[in-house]
Order: sequence, then structure tokens, then C-alpha cells
Amino acid sequence: MERANHHAPEETTQQSVAPLSVSEQHELTEATLAHIEKMSLYVSDHSGEAIRPPPGCPAEGLFGRIRVGSRNSTLAMIQANHVVAALFKTHHGFSFPVSTHSVKGDANKTAPFLKLASEVGKTNANAAKSLWTMELEDKLLDGDLDIIVHCLKDMPTVLPEGCVIGCIPQRADPTDAFVVKSGLPYKSLQDLPAGAVVGTSSVRRTAQLKHYYPHLEVQECRGNVDSRLRKLDAEDSPYTAIVVATAGLVRLNREHRITARLTAPTYLHAVGQGALGIEIRSNDANTRRIISAIDHRPTRLACLAERSLLRYLQGGCSAPIAVQSSFRSASSESNGVVNGTSHGASNGIANGASVSTANGTANGASHSTPHSPSIPPSKTQPDGDILELVGTILHPHGGVEIRARHSGPVRSDADAEAIGVTVAEKMLALGAGALLTLIDELQHVFGPPEAGVVNGVPAGETKTLT
Repeated sequence: MERANHHAPEETTQQSVAPLSVSEQHELTEATLAHIEKMSLYVSDHSGEAIRPPPGCPAEGLFGRIRVGSRNSTLAMIQANHVVAALFKTHHGFSFPVSTHSVKGDANKTAPFLKLASEVGKTNANAAKSLWTMELEDKLLDGDLDIIVHCLKDMPTVLPEGCVIGCIPQRADPTDAFVVKSGLPYKSLQDLPAGAVVGTSSVRRTAQLKHYYPHLEVQECRGNVDSRLRKLDAEDSPYTAIVVATAGLVRLNREHRITARLTAPTYLHAVGQGALGIEIRSNDANTRRIISAIDHRPTRLACLAERSLLRYLQGGCSAPIAVQSSFRSASSESNGVVNGTSHGASNGIANGASVSTANGTANGASHSTPHSPSIPPSKTQPDGDILELVGTILHPHGGVEIRARHSGPVRSDADAEAIGVTVAEKMLALGAGALLTLIDELQHVFGPPEAGVVNGVPAGETKTLT
């Protein structure tokens, strides 16, 4: 499918709407889980068909007019039900039938991501994310669906022609969660003994773990959340712990398994993590109007900035790129942070950018260790909403990290995307392009990254990029 540059959605009139409460989300998840086995059995017997919930499902009365598409997984169906319930709270005159669909990215849970992508001709890392979206997008463009509920971090930053992000609801916790095998006493990554095995399927998490916790061993751990937990807790498991998205555990009511949340300033999250992206046809003004009721402006602006950075760097699932965004609303008396955490440090960095190695930072900046990346807090900005974005890229084996920061007023989606571009340009000025080239070369054969060199700096060594 030919792809075109994705433009930011048009501004829409915002309506005041209360999001689902924690108790409502919990009850809805329990109701969905109670019916998930029956739904899954039906899906397996009626592959590709649009389905309705089984008789007695609490969500039965929600189904009817705005057709909602979802991946065929427990977490995806829970996310779709949360969106449907939120829409129903604001549009009692509408109903929202959900259909689930198999996608190529879910068909093979053992092959490395890029090897799987190559088998369907998706050699570009960002385009390869369409393994989780393209079947649904085909149905959207064919008119069989009206909206698709995605994990935003799984969406390519360039969408097919005719598709746009219609809204982004309020973001859940974007952090990663550190989960220890049941029965073990460890409380943090620092507590783990040398050689302990941490499981993850993410190159970003792998790079950060190797950079900040070089005493640990990182191994591949693929599958959905529940299967990863089973692999972790198995008697013969090689894993001492795993790292997964906090939001997924919370949405599945598995929050009790979280040992610790990995937070800024040290540990940054994936672009769009914790947020849901609602995809629509670009010419469907009516659907855009309906779903605008659950759009959350601070989340949308933060996520558009993050996606703009990733798009400008032409990164994707294969690039160890991480971000942290914060939004300070002019309407907040406390000028607090919305959907993010502050990420200041005591050491100033010239121009809001730094290159850190085990020895510290370069380009005339103050020194820092990999455990204390120095990105200074924002200075006072003119009146208005302020968005701050930190971006980082790491060598796949750790040892080298490039960070940049920028903040500014945001009055539109275009302002947010401009902040993302600015941070990406600062990263490129510090050598991010060389790291991206290396990553492409290492993954040319679609296998695990081998040790390499960036600007003459072998991975893991304590030299400084200049």
C-alpha cells in the first residue's frame, strides 16, 4: 500500500468530558475478561468475521452504528471496550459495534521483529510497524470499519493515504514496569546480581538496560503480557525479571505484578507509549466530530511531538529511541506537569543537548554518568501552554547515548510537531545520524545486532563522541 506523509489532524472543538474512573475501568476490564474466552473461541471458528459480544455481555447494548476495529488479543479488546464505553458516555444516541481481526504481527510471536517484517516486504523499520495495523487499515479504507483502536506506540508515524489519527484519549502511565519472578526478593534493577537475566522484546529497552545496568544479561522475551508473565514464573525460566509496559499491566488488572516503575530522568519510554490512537478515514468528518469528545489535548500534543521526532529521525521499532514529554497548562495554578514527569537535573547542558558515555558528556557540557543523564529543567516561558520534549538514542549495546531537549509554547498540533523536529535536529547535530546508520547496518540481515563502531567508538567503550 502506497504511503503518504501524515498531516496533523485538524483542530476540533473540544467538549468537556470526564474520563472513565479507575473503578469503571476496573469493572469494565473484569466484565471483558469474563467473556474473553467465549469471544476468542468464536473468533477462532469465524476467522475474519465481524463479531458481536456473546449473549449476556455487559457491553451488548453498546453495539450498532460506529464500527470499531481491534486486533484479536485480550489487551486490544479491553482497550477497544474502554474507548467504546467512553464514547457511549458522551454519545448516548450512538452505538459502537466492535469487530476483532488477526494481523500479521500477532501471527508469529517467536521470530525476530525485523525478520518477520522482511517476510512481508517491510524492510523500513517504521513501515514494518504496519505488521500490526495494515489489515485493519485496509478494512477502514474499504468502508468496513469507521474507527480503529490502536496502541499508539504500534502505529507507524506515516499512515496510509486516506487515514489519519482522529483523536488521542488521555494517556495512561507511559513508563516501563520492572517485574520480578514470583518469590524472588529483588525490588529494583540495581538489586539484581551480576549476570541476572532480564527479558524484553524491545530494542529500546535492551539498549537502555545495557547502558544503565551493564551487569545484567538481556534476553529476548516475546508474546502477549500474560504469556510473558508465564514464561517469567515458569520453574525452568531463565529470567529473573522482565520489563514490559506499565499501561498494559494496568489495563489487564495485573498492576499487582509491578515491582517498580522505570522513570525519567534515567529511563525514558517509547514514542506514544501508554496512549491509544484512534484512526479514521481522513474524509470522515462526522466520525471525527463524534470521537473528538474523548480527545485529550495535552496527551495529543505530547504524542504528536514524540511521533514527529521519530518520523524526522526515520526511526521505528528497530531503533533504540526513547522520549519523555511533559505538558504544563497555562490554566493550572500550580503550573504542574500533565501526562509526564519532570526531568530536570542539577547540571546544566549547553543548548539542551548532551552525549553521554561511561565517562560523561561531550560538547563542552558538564559530565554525567550513564545513571544521571543531565538534561536541565526548562526556563520560564511566555504565558501559555508549554510542552517540553526530551529525546534520546542509544547504541544497541549501550555505552553511548545522545540526548536533546527543547520546550516551547504550543497553541496547535503544528507547534507540537515543530518541537519534535527541533529535538530531532539537535540529536542529529550530536551524531544521532551515525548511530542510525550503524543500526541499519547491524540489522541488514534482520538478526540481533552485532557489536559495532560509531564514529570510531566501539560499543561499550568509554570514549566521547564529538
